[in-house]
This record gives sequence, C-alpha cells and structure tokens, in this order.
Amino acid sequence: MSGQKARSELNRAAIGVQASMGRGVGAARTRWAHRGDLQPGTKGNRVNAGTTTADRAERLGHLRLMRSSWDGGAVVVRSGEDPLLGEEPQSSAETRCGRESWTRMDDLTKTQRSFARKAMHQPKHRFADLYHLICREEWIATALHAVLANTGSRTAGIDGVTKRQLATDQAKQRFITTVRTELKAGCFKPTPVRRQYIPKPGGKRRPLGISTIKDRVVQMLLKMLLEPIWEADFFPCSHGFRPEHRTMDCIAPLYGLMNPKVKCYWVVEGDISSCFDHVSHTILLNLIEKRVADRRILALIKSFLKAGVMEDGLVHETDEGTSQGNIVSPLLANLYLTELDRYWWDHYGGLSRRQKSQRRRAGWGNPVLLRYADDLILVTNGPKKEAYQLREELRQFLAEVLKLDLSLEKTAVTHVNDGFDFLGFHIRRFVRPYGGKPVVLVKPSKKNIGRLKAKIRDMTGRHRLVDDEALKMAALNRVLRGWIGYYRHANAKQVADSLDFWVERRMATWLGAKHTCGIRRVLRMYQHRQGGRKNLAVRDGREKRLFLYRMAELPLTRYPLHRRVNPYLEGRPTTLAADSEWPVLERAWSGNTRTNLWRNRRSIVLKRDEYRCQNPTCGTNTNLQVHHKRWRKDGGDDRSSNLTTLCATCHRLEQQGRLQVNW
Repeated sequence: MSGQKARSELNRAAIGVQASMGRGVGAARTRWAHRGDLQPGTKGNRVNAGTTTADRAERLGHLRLMRSSWDGGAVVVRSGEDPLLGEEPQSSAETRCGRESWTRMDDLTKTQRSFARKAMHQPKHRFADLYHLICREEWIATALHAVLANTGSRTAGIDGVTKRQLATDQAKQRFITTVRTELKAGCFKPTPVRRQYIPKPGGKRRPLGISTIKDRVVQMLLKMLLEPIWEADFFPCSHGFRPEHRTMDCIAPLYGLMNPKVKCYWVVEGDISSCFDHVSHTILLNLIEKRVADRRILALIKSFLKAGVMEDGLVHETDEGTSQGNIVSPLLANLYLTELDRYWWDHYGGLSRRQKSQRRRAGWGNPVLLRYADDLILVTNGPKKEAYQLREELRQFLAEVLKLDLSLEKTAVTHVNDGFDFLGFHIRRFVRPYGGKPVVLVKPSKKNIGRLKAKIRDMTGRHRLVDDEALKMAALNRVLRGWIGYYRHANAKQVADSLDFWVERRMATWLGAKHTCGIRRVLRMYQHRQGGRKNLAVRDGREKRLFLYRMAELPLTRYPLHRRVNPYLEGRPTTLAADSEWPVLERAWSGNTRTNLWRNRRSIVLKRDEYRCQNPTCGTNTNLQVHHKRWRKDGGDDRSSNLTTLCATCHRLEQQGRLQVNW
C-alpha cells in the first residue's frame, strides 16, 4: 500500500471514530496531540494486554491495523503520528523530501506502552489480569535472550546451569517450554540463591545472591511487566537503575545548585546501612499492591522475597531484604525508596515558588534531594543548623516509615568548599583569590583513582611477565577507555594527564622486566611518534603498531542536562538489564592468553569442590582461588586432576610452603 493511500485510510478511520463518539475532529486533534494516542473517554476502562487505540479502531470496524499471532503481531505507523488521527503537521520541505520512517512495534512494546500511558494518566489505577502475559512464549524468549546476553549468565546458581548448557537453539526452546509450562500450571517455585561475598573498601564484604538461570528469566519477565507501570510513579530526583538515566543526572545539577545565585552550599551525605538487606517485605508488598491487583503476580514476587539463601550448604530463611544480584532487586529497591522521594516532594520539592520565597525570607532553605538507588545527598541553601535538622528528619522518616537505619557516623554534613564524594566523583567549590568568581569542579574521587592504579599495578606486575605484550597493551587500553569514559563529562583533564604519564611509566617498566633490559633500551625499541608526540607502541598479530591509549586525548564535554522522559511512553527500546555504569575493574581482562579456557576450567573445579576450600582444617567458601597441585613451573598442567580449590589465605600459605597438605 502506498504512503498516500495509507494516510488517507488512517484519516478516514479517525473521522469515523470521532463521529461515533460525537466529537469534532478539530477539537480532538488538539487534545490528542497533547496526550499522545490515548483515546478520550477511556478513564475507568479496564486495560487488557496490548490494548492500544489501534485495537479500538479495529473493533469499531473502521480499519484493520493489527495482526496478532504467536509469531509476533505488528502495527505499522509513521514515526511521530497518531495511529488514528494520521500524521502530525509537517513542514513543506519535509513533505517534498519525502522523509518517511516506518516503525514496527511488536506485542511486547505495544503492551508496555499502553501500561505506561495508563499509569501516567490514572495514578490510582490498579492493574489486573497481568499473569498471562509472562506465560507468553515470545515474552519468555525475550527475557531469556536478555539474561544470556549478560556476562553473569556464565555464573551458575545452586543448580549448576550456566550459559553453556543453553548454547543451542534446541536447548533454548526446551528451556522456554519448561518455564512456560510451569508458569501456566502455577507450579513454578524459586530456588534459594547461592550466597557469595565480594570485598568492599575498608576490609568489609558485600553479600551477593546468585540465582539460577530459570529464576533470572522469571525475574526479567516481572521487570518487563512492572517497570513501565512504576516508571510513571518515580520522581525526577531518582536516577538509579532506571532506563535512560545516568549517574551524571545526579551530578550535573550540582553546577547550577551551587552557584552564587541558588547558594546550596551545605550538603547532607546520606548513608543507609545495608539498604538492600533490610527492606521490609510487608511494607514492600503493600507498596506493590497500590499498583498491582493481580494476586498471582503478588504471590510470585513474594515467593522470590521468601526464597531463602544457601550458605555453607545450609538454606537460611529470608525474613527481610532483597537479594543483591537479582535482576528485579534494583526495581524493588527503587519502589521502596520512592516513599522517601514522595516525602521530600510533599514537604519541600513540590512547594510553589511563593512558598519557597517565603521560606527564604524566613531564613530557611529549600533542600534538593538527589538519589541514585540507595546513595543519596541533600543540598540546601539554608544555614548549617538546618542541614543538621534535615539529617535528623531523614533519619526519623527512614526509621519510622521504611524501617531503615541511617548511619549518623557516616552521614556527614559538609560545606561545598570542603568538598565531598558522591558516585565516584569529588565535588568541590573553589573560591578564587582577589574577588574572582567561584567555580564548582567535579573530578574523579581519590578512591576511584586508587582503584584504577591498583588494577594497573596488578596487570603490570612481575607475575604477569609471561603475558603477550600485544594482548597486554590491548587489555590496558580497554581498561583506560572504560575508566575515563565514566568521567567524560567531568573536569578530569589534569587527572587524565597525570595518569597517562604514570601508566606509560608502568608499561615501560613491565616491558623492561619482561625483556631484562633497561628503560632506555625499552624506549628505543617501543617508543614511536604518534601525531605530534611520542608514545609506547607494540606490534600486534597483523604487524601493525598498537599504541598505548592516552586518556587525556578524549574530548571532555558538558553533560546535556534535560528532563528525562519515560521511554515506555514512546515505545522506544529500553535496556532490559539494569547494569551499573561504574567500570568494574576487578573483573577486567588482564591481558593473559589463558583467560577463556582458564575461566571454564576454574568454574568446573569450583563446582566439583562444592565451592569450598579443600584444606581439611579450613573449609571456608569465601575468596576462593584455584591452585595447581603441581606448579606450572615444575611441569604441571591445567587438567582438572591437577587443580584444587583453596581460599586466598590457604593459597598464600601453600605458595610459601607453610601449608602441610599431601596432595
């Protein structure tokens, strides 16, 4: 069908719909253009899965726009037009150029968009009849694809199933059929998560729960179903683990808040003690019930909360908290902490301009909340005593309403001239001498700079001398690009210059130790001209020069600060997995050639040894490493019979010859 014929039929369908409702087309066009394609007069109607204005037009018999099938339905509309009213006004130049873009929306996208619009226009609506959606084959296939695309799919839960067991199309289809059958029969039951601990700064450990692949897929289904609804309820001060939101959405507003006009100079650095571990299940389920009326969905969420944790071979009940590592946990935590955002909005953020002016004339400030998951700050343009009152008010609300603990020792009240750390950035206001204009600078925090240096030291240590120099250079470049990319909108030029010099010196020292030669010979062999300067370079497999990446060459730009729009309202593809933006340096590739093969064999040995240290006097399940019984330098290989599991402490004692174990 030609574009002109399609537009004429769309317009005729719109006129027919308006005639049946007794409304004028001109008035409806103005009203609908403001509200999107939500049909007037639909308030109170029950929303079915995938119901859109195109479906209603089809039922009225004016135009058949939709084809539904298990293979995936399709609705074809022009980009930027209403499915019933036709295209929006275009300029004559665009019409002459014939700029036509067609969008194919599947059933999942249409359903999410309809839910998002219903939630936005009816804030008190409770959604029912949702469970059958997560039983659809195409929904399960989409969730499985998203789970397997994540690097965490290589780590098994308590059932031992990883991405490797689902490598073929036949295995994936069997998996989808199994999940769908269990969900439709109502016999799906989550399994306990496998507890692991990851190190934190200061010697502490963070508990991490690893679910099975099947549980992750069902959690992804819940996220796909419920996130479009709750996105309409989240406040603009929240940016953690939300689609199309970034950490810079919390950092960029500070430039304007701390200027001489607004004067938000006092900062309350909120620190909630173990937020994920102390979420009240009763309060959380009551919050979910405000939007979800489907009892089967509520029961499924509750079963995940009560699934339990397996640690040291024993299953422990979970009476509170959401397991860190679960796909749906960030969404549930955001929903839980939205009550804090609502409290701030009702008492401070939602005040009118007149009310805020009255507070300023009375000597009080207007605090602003910025939150990224459980990391938050309150900035105020009031006096110092108000900042301490806000801290106490925040503590009381969290303790009485959300049953959470605000650590007063770590929740500091800081003046912006002294500087503070937030989300890996160091924010500080500098007052220039001789009456110059103050300036706010956002730089990488010293803690994150130290983490990067620790990773580079490990990659260029003497225990890495057997690594290939080309692979080492590629691994270094990958780490440096990821780290500076996180700070590409900050004032990181001087830090990048300093780190470039330090990394180049470390790499030159590593090359000298590898070839047992001095630094001058290394510079003669590996230093070449790149543009207008000299830089280290090695030959790759194609005999081309691979230069060391210089972070200072990345152009740093100002972050485009603007109000975020719910992507589900426009049917745009969103990120299904809520991954952190922070560069994960601990899991970055170090440039060794045995990475993939060694990772697979390591997982096999850990599973064989039941994730326990094989030292008879130890038996711990934390900080596990794989040890060669016969060392490689003595002729040992990587066969499973030559490998065993030891914790970091026992492994160090074994290497020192102080562990008395007969292998």
